[in-house]
Amino acid sequence: MPSDPVFRLPRAVVFAAVCTALAVVGHAAASHGPVPAAAVAAGLAGLTVVGAVLAGTERSLGTILAGLLGGQFMLHVLFTAAQHGQHLAHHPAVLASHGTRAMTLAHVTAAAVSAWWLRRGERAVWRLARKAAEAAVRPWRALLSVPAPLPAPYRHPVADTATGPPEQVLRHILTRRGPPFSPFPAFG
Repeated sequence: MPSDPVFRLPRAVVFAAVCTALAVVGHAAASHGPVPAAAVAAGLAGLTVVGAVLAGTERSLGTILAGLLGGQFMLHVLFTAAQHGQHLAHHPAVLASHGTRAMTLAHVTAAAVSAWWLRRGERAVWRLARKAAEAAVRPWRALLSVPAPLPAPYRHPVADTATGPPEQVLRHILTRRGPPFSPFPAFG
């Protein structure tokens, strides 16, 4: 699949949507409060940009998991700040006071499950892209390829009249000269 923006953007949007949706559900469940829509939109936009930059090639499960863990951490920081109406540049203690084990477990679980799910989708999309590219190229290869030369027609060896027939041609022929053999002597 080419690294054209037409192909990168849909992959980045899927990555960002999965990561953000799972982060919102996990964060809201662990904090027992809704996540502001502005924070969700900002997180989705940020992850879409990062995903578009990284979507140029097929990624392994480990790479996807690392990206999702980074995205979950970024979304956790963003959602925590938005829920408390504070700017993290002025109040970094917000993270320390609200970083519970349940919240961390929710974000890590969301990242692991979505990494597994996205890797399966990633593999399927790349397999489909390779098959589509091969199907698109096959007719062009057939049109542009040089046809194989036809085999030369079989020609029987010609006997040279001056030297006699070639030995190869008469190899399996048995020739006898004279009358047929008779076990009885001829009378006469």
